[in-house]
Amino acid sequence: MISVIVIGRNEGERLEACLTSAQRALRMLSYELIYVDSHSTDDSLAIARAHGARCFLPEETDTTAGLGRYIGTQAAHGEYLLFLDGDMQLQQGFVERAMLRVAAGGCDGVCGIRTDHYMKDGKVVSVCENYFGCTQERVAPEFGGAIFLTVQALERCGGWATDTVACEEAELHARLLAAGCTVIELPVPMIIHCDAVRDARGPMGVAFSRRRLGEGQALRCAMRQKRAGAYIRLEHEKFAMYALDWLCLALLLLVHPWGIPAACFVQALELGFLLARRRPRTFVSVKLFFFAFPAGLVTYRRRGRGYTQVQ
Repeated sequence: MISVIVIGRNEGERLEACLTSAQRALRMLSYELIYVDSHSTDDSLAIARAHGARCFLPEETDTTAGLGRYIGTQAAHGEYLLFLDGDMQLQQGFVERAMLRVAAGGCDGVCGIRTDHYMKDGKVVSVCENYFGCTQERVAPEFGGAIFLTVQALERCGGWATDTVACEEAELHARLLAAGCTVIELPVPMIIHCDAVRDARGPMGVAFSRRRLGEGQALRCAMRQKRAGAYIRLEHEKFAMYALDWLCLALLLLVHPWGIPAACFVQALELGFLLARRRPRTFVSVKLFFFAFPAGLVTYRRRGRGYTQVQ
């Protein structure tokens, strides 16, 4: 049986579309629907119950995506776990392909093509057809919140981290790899992700967003699991550039009079490397990471894992 674990908060119509898409895609298979709600103030729970989902509510009010998925895993009865967010729509045919690929051997999880619809005022304003750029079967270099896993693989690596506000997927991926598990990415449609266009947040909101704080918190989670090395290896490019930025700061502060030109030379090499890989925007992300990563380490805190079933 497949346990479809959906997490959400105030998703409304998007949750309706998510659950409807899952039921349509899985109608010929044995499955159960599990919905974990992060204290919604809308009718999300009523929508989930109307679709026959077993619904759960964390006791923790400051919830995380990882906590929701952990709770869903604890409640699941299936040997396969399909994780979705409430703003995702499952595409028909993916789960059958994923099950066949796992049965063929050599992998413990599967993800597929993610298409992003960016929404504003209820309308699609732009589309990203293939978010991770998958054109052929490959070992997944990364995956998002939509992932198909065997129960055994998740148990082997220790399950979802519950205490990081973001980047829980990369942290889980690192532990899966360290446990000898493999996630395969297939060039078949998996989900449509409906993402709201964010209004201008200002410099501080951009620099210290949940995503950026989560990068430091995810390392703390990996450290608690004694898998910090695995997480750093998975994110080696980012951490290498982080180390280079510290080197530049040391050059500026300690080396006179050549510190400034030396630091500029190192930065130029870093930018040239990213330009050669057609990723110029990553240069800005790395600079923001330099400040937000320590803040994430400091803001880490444990979450309670208790939950109740909503009748």
